[in-house]
Amino acid sequence: METYLHLRSVEHRSPLMSPDGYIRLPLASLNALSFVHLFSEGDDDFLQELRAQTVPACSAGFSEWKSDTSPPISLGWGWFIHSQSHRMLLAPDGIRSNVMLIDAHGYDLGPGKTSNLFCMWLNAFDWQGVVSMALRDSIAC
Repeated sequence: METYLHLRSVEHRSPLMSPDGYIRLPLASLNALSFVHLFSEGDDDFLQELRAQTVPACSAGFSEWKSDTSPPISLGWGWFIHSQSHRMLLAPDGIRSNVMLIDAHGYDLGPGKTSNLFCMWLNAFDWQGVVSMALRDSIAC
């Protein structure tokens, strides 16, 4: 079926588009990639959705980033500003991407586990600073 998964070392794979539209990579490969901030914006409808789920948010929105690879990897996520601490946090809806993370044998980890691992991976970066700068005139809490 997708024989290239077995022909190349999983650890040193360059991004390749699969027939289903996913780019399959092990999580460790993301550390070698650079991502560029495309945009971030506040979203009042999303803020109301989070509040309906009892998330203590005073502002919320979305952010989109892409890699400098070909094909490009897309990462998008919802964020919110916590009402009491005023910290910018990842929204509980997870991270959306055209990447399917794979295990050491090249098998898909699935969309849920991929999103959860992206959340953990993303916490190692100062994305909040970049997003805050992009929104500096439009965030109010």
